[in-house]
Amino acid sequence: MRRILLFGVVAAVLVAGCGGASGGDSGSDESGADGEVQVATTISVLGDMVEEVGGDRVEVFNLVPPGTDVHTFQPRPSDARRISEAEVVFQNGLGLEDWLEDLLESAGNEGPGVVTLARGMETLKGEEHGYGVEEEHAREEDEHADEEHREEEGGHTHAEGNPHLWLDVSNAERYVEKIRDTLIEVDPEGAETYERNARAYLAELEDLDGYIRGKVRGIPEENRRLVTFHDAFPYFAEAYGFELVDVILQNPEAEPSARETAELVQQIEEQEVPAVFTEPQFNRGLAETIAREADVEVYEIYSDSLVDDPAADSYVEMMRTNIDRIAEGLGG
Repeated sequence: MRRILLFGVVAAVLVAGCGGASGGDSGSDESGADGEVQVATTISVLGDMVEEVGGDRVEVFNLVPPGTDVHTFQPRPSDARRISEAEVVFQNGLGLEDWLEDLLESAGNEGPGVVTLARGMETLKGEEHGYGVEEEHAREEDEHADEEHREEEGGHTHAEGNPHLWLDVSNAERYVEKIRDTLIEVDPEGAETYERNARAYLAELEDLDGYIRGKVRGIPEENRRLVTFHDAFPYFAEAYGFELVDVILQNPEAEPSARETAELVQQIEEQEVPAVFTEPQFNRGLAETIAREADVEVYEIYSDSLVDDPAADSYVEMMRTNIDRIAEGLGG
């Protein structure tokens, strides 16, 4: 019965966001008679959001293991079986999980409905030296459609826009609202729990956004320049007032050439960028080489994946750690 209900909400949720967020009330005493709602998520950041909203009423299976690069992830045969048991799958979309469509086909025709959290949201499209804003229009008729994705020579681009929307906390709030509304449709008996958890979590995210903005105010304006490992931070930069100078890894599937590395070092020196920022799922040695040649420091931050460390074992802690380390690296 739940799965039949779900396909109605998928169509609605994919077109527009709704309103609410999560906090921490598990509501375990309100679990439905059918047991926990089985939910699959593609990346651990989304899994954490679902757990915050769902509490003890949901059981979350995350496809991409924490600390793994989602861009190069290859699903295992066991993932098809696990995803076929889910009542709903939450993906980000915008080409981030371009392997998901094949996995859903492997799971069979009776597989779960898919909610694409980025659908209908305003996106930033990668350009040569910046980002232009473009609206992603909903595809209402095909809820399994995966966003168009392309790779171009010398770079790795997403045709529908940069997928890392959640690194702007206001976008994460919209994700939480969509998660809440989907869970209510799948499990109406848990509506009160999902709404309560969502309200608490949204309040926590509001506090998080304020914390980030407060830390940014302590960074000298001339130092608010970012060189990150890969192209994950345009939404963060636009929301919180940073200039994106460049990225170390233009293509997640290929390391930069010696010429590209030398050009990046020169750019760091000319623009007097105080630090470069790496991520745990990538080759730290490459960032350290560039930092050594440019005579700047290296700091580790997080984007696509949570890790088994208190610094980034939840979305909120990940974002707090990111701004703390960015502020330290840039002289805040």
